[in-house]
Amino acid sequence: MSNLDQRSASSAPILAKGKGQLRSDRVQNPHDPEATYAVKGQGQHKKEHVDGAYVSGKKLTQVQAEGRELIGTAQPAPQKDGRFTTEDFQVKVEERTAVCPAGKTSTQCSRLEEEAAGKVNFRFEFSTHCHDCLLGGTCLGKDQKHRTIVVGEHHTPLQARRKEQRSEAFQQRMKHRNGIEGTQSELVRGQGMRRARYRGLPKVRLQNYFIAAACNVKRWIRGEAWKLAQAVSVEAAATGAAAVQ
Repeated sequence: MSNLDQRSASSAPILAKGKGQLRSDRVQNPHDPEATYAVKGQGQHKKEHVDGAYVSGKKLTQVQAEGRELIGTAQPAPQKDGRFTTEDFQVKVEERTAVCPAGKTSTQCSRLEEEAAGKVNFRFEFSTHCHDCLLGGTCLGKDQKHRTIVVGEHHTPLQARRKEQRSEAFQQRMKHRNGIEGTQSELVRGQGMRRARYRGLPKVRLQNYFIAAACNVKRWIRGEAWKLAQAVSVEAAATGAAAVQ
């Protein structure tokens, strides 16, 4: 394939994959057909990949162990029928205890492991604490005699992030991430950064440098054009005011 053909193929519009083009173990993102969800491996070696904006407890634990910091919001706990969620419970997975909104400590903790996926969860039960609880109406489901909650093994850092992200300081820090996300989107969607035109890491790296430079030039041109438009608008206003006088 010639360089011209390669450039034409790289600049072609990205279309959603049709039936038979995507394996059954992958899910396509309708907003970005090149981003998909996939599962690789089995058991303890099973790995999941998804293109999403939320951070997970597992990833927070990993980067903390590496001495790094991951900035991003955690997905809120699922809520059903307006009942208390796991965010309303004070869960200490390491100590195998949980305290409900009424201040009662769990009576039992069970470790649950999915053998096929290698995923570990913990189930906390409150047993007799719920029988005469005044908060039962907003905690227990229909025909439910006592409350149970299930959380992942990395629930502690996840819960900490859910609380942290409500603070003003965290929201201010997130503005930097939002700017980075916007830049990445511009490079991918506007400049085709996700598609390499040539093989080999050195050539791909050079292509990315050129793409970044082109993006900066476009931004500079847009900025100068805006300044010029502002200057023309101010001059026109001043001329109009002088004519009225």
